[in-house]
Amino acid sequence: MTIAVIGATGKLGNALMSYKDTMACPIRFDQADLFKEWFDKNKNVDTVWHVARACRPTGIRRDFDTFKLEQNAIMKLLRTRAKDCNFVYASTKVVYGITEQEVTPLPAHHVAEYFVDDGTGIVNCPSWKDHSEVNTNGLGKEHLIYAITKLACEKHVIEKCKNYKIIRIWDII
Repeated sequence: MTIAVIGATGKLGNALMSYKDTMACPIRFDQADLFKEWFDKNKNVDTVWHVARACRPTGIRRDFDTFKLEQNAIMKLLRTRAKDCNFVYASTKVVYGITEQEVTPLPAHHVAEYFVDDGTGIVNCPSWKDHSEVNTNGLGKEHLIYAITKLACEKHVIEKCKNYKIIRIWDII
């Protein structure tokens, strides 16, 4: 098994890179046209761990531009052979309408364990969180954009990938 980690430079990406047989996919969202070439050159990749997200480090973190950037990138990625790999996509608790009012801090190495188990479909991290109903009512503008971005990406993964897992993550410390 050879695993491509998209978003390898973040906190979770760094934890995932400690696993055997991982390699960083250096393509950023604004370079999404390069995904095809990268996957064509790395034919040994049979698993994709997608943990990247589009947001700014300061100021308005998410807006329509970050939504478009992330959507464009996931659609271009899923036009490559990545869609035929085991595909694990990192989503968020925010799709349930949960933000700072419910914080469950998890170490990145603990969250990473959800990427290597045999689960499929949509799972919560931590698994003992029993939320399952999407609810974006009451979210502020940036959280709403984040939730809609993740839900749209989830939909693309579900529609395009044969073997996928979507992990809705609470809070990484």
